[in-house]
Amino acid sequence: MEFLKLPVSAHQAALGGQAVSAQDGSTSQFLSNPALLSYAGSGMAGLNAMTWIGNTAVAGAQYCHALGERSMYGFSARYVNYGNSSQTLPDATVTGTFSSKDNSVGVSYSYMFTDNLSGGVTGNMIFSRYASMTQAAVGIDLGLYWNNPDNGVSLAVAARNFGGQIKAFENEFQKMPFDLTAGISWKLENSPLRLTATLDGLTDWKEEDFYFNEEQKSSMGQIFRRHISFGADFMLTDRLYIAGGCNLRTRDELSGSGRKGLTGFSLGTGLRLNKLNFDLSMGRYNVSQSSVILNFAFTI
Repeated sequence: MEFLKLPVSAHQAALGGQAVSAQDGSTSQFLSNPALLSYAGSGMAGLNAMTWIGNTAVAGAQYCHALGERSMYGFSARYVNYGNSSQTLPDATVTGTFSSKDNSVGVSYSYMFTDNLSGGVTGNMIFSRYASMTQAAVGIDLGLYWNNPDNGVSLAVAARNFGGQIKAFENEFQKMPFDLTAGISWKLENSPLRLTATLDGLTDWKEEDFYFNEEQKSSMGQIFRRHISFGADFMLTDRLYIAGGCNLRTRDELSGSGRKGLTGFSLGTGLRLNKLNFDLSMGRYNVSQSSVILNFAFTI
């Protein structure tokens, strides 16, 4: 179920990853923090797609709608198709092909406790099929979001993937990829700039929770920095932004020996029209290639 860690929001991905405190009213952001559903447009539907390893297809859809003055509900679906692979015997004899897929469907609800504080919850059903093997799981996401328009500061915390498997591959039950994330965003006064910092994986503090190559030393400082991502938005107009960020864990774990370059950095842009939203970002989430994430949302 590691596919649940893949970014969905192009805007958040451009800011370095799961930027749970950086809301922009899009339909895709409540996948990382259910509390952000309160700021999505009512009656808005969204589609997302991501380029991934080889011919893997990654896509999803969301829908949001108001439920009274302070409540919102939403639906979401995620789909990952890893394509066909050769099926072989131990002696390397090819006997055919098989396909592998991961899917999830979710229902979300958010509530504005005050004008500044919202909370949300998402329930997910998760299904996977690899060749003839199947697994199913139930996951719960929780989130809180607080913002102060007077000083431009927003704070958020999200806990994703509570729950467990109800059916496992070959009855080998495994833990859900739980993630606890906290973030802060600050919109500078009289400036088009917003700064965001995020700490994720806050329950992971053991050396075996991370990857260290032969040239890297595993110290508490190195483990701490792998929880950090940061980014910035620049509003070119009220409708157009550009964003950039860096994920330090991605930078450390995906960099080759002595060669980091732009690994871990991400870049994106977005356009807001009356009834249409577009978001696009590029970043690296595996060792083989960079990925492009596209979000498209429209009011029904």
